[in-house]
Amino acid sequence: MGNKTSKTSKKSTPLPSTNTQEDSDFRYIEGRRYHNVENVKYPLPNDDEELDRLHQQHFLFRYVWQRNFAAPVKHILNQDGTKVLDVGCGAGSWIFEMASNYPNTQFTGLDISPIQPSEIKPKNVNFVISNVLNRLPFENDTFDYIFQRLLFLALPKDRWPDVINELTRVLKPGGYLELMEINPIPLQMGPVSSQLFIAVEKMLQLRDLDPQIPYKLRSYFEQQGNLENITEEKNRLPFGPETGKLGQAAVENARLGFVHLKTYLLEATKIISEEFDNNLDISAKELYEFGSYQDTYCVYARKGNY
Repeated sequence: MGNKTSKTSKKSTPLPSTNTQEDSDFRYIEGRRYHNVENVKYPLPNDDEELDRLHQQHFLFRYVWQRNFAAPVKHILNQDGTKVLDVGCGAGSWIFEMASNYPNTQFTGLDISPIQPSEIKPKNVNFVISNVLNRLPFENDTFDYIFQRLLFLALPKDRWPDVINELTRVLKPGGYLELMEINPIPLQMGPVSSQLFIAVEKMLQLRDLDPQIPYKLRSYFEQQGNLENITEEKNRLPFGPETGKLGQAAVENARLGFVHLKTYLLEATKIISEEFDNNLDISAKELYEFGSYQDTYCVYARKGNY
């Protein structure tokens, strides 16, 4: 890994947890709870219903990829005092599972909202509330491995290079950066599904978010300048009947995503609520019957010893 930090210095005190909830951390729209961070584009709520969906989504992607990470860091994760950053950790599904699998590693989860469970978290996990669009509250060369997944709904189109630069700054030389993203617009859709996802595209456009980000990650890594051994892997999240329970789970995840985005999708399309609900039921059937799928990309790279 090229990490020249001594074993003694790696056993530093973990960063303190800052995820104590306060009323000012949230805002409420039509009974749903959302983040309350100014100028952040993320449209999904962060209440219990959405956290349940995020937990199920974690297991869905773990099954699709047959792993929790791709970068060649397993031997590092087994070393005492290794530091890992999970950016946009959300409900904490990935970080809790990883912390259980690698008890010698210190995991830090970063998110804009204090929605992570604090009473049951493993001893090797702490959470920091911060916005990745700002300077992160970490020194240069802090982490051995940085993981970020599914932030296409959070990061403005023109800010991706800035975020990758900032993540590289806090990554140790020899450490690995890994990002995984999905194209939110499925391929091979039926007519009603297509109309619903046109609404998704319009909502993303209004918020200056980029549905094409999976296809651009590699080029952003290449432009960064300090990342080497860049590797790109492609997979599919399938909805069709040939995939059995996986396809059913993918359809349910998409359906719940629509339900939780309903307020903003109605705003983008100007259709009435009853029509939206009816189209949602039809779309769920179409995704399954048409064998629709979504492209998902994983890109990882090593920070050079510069």
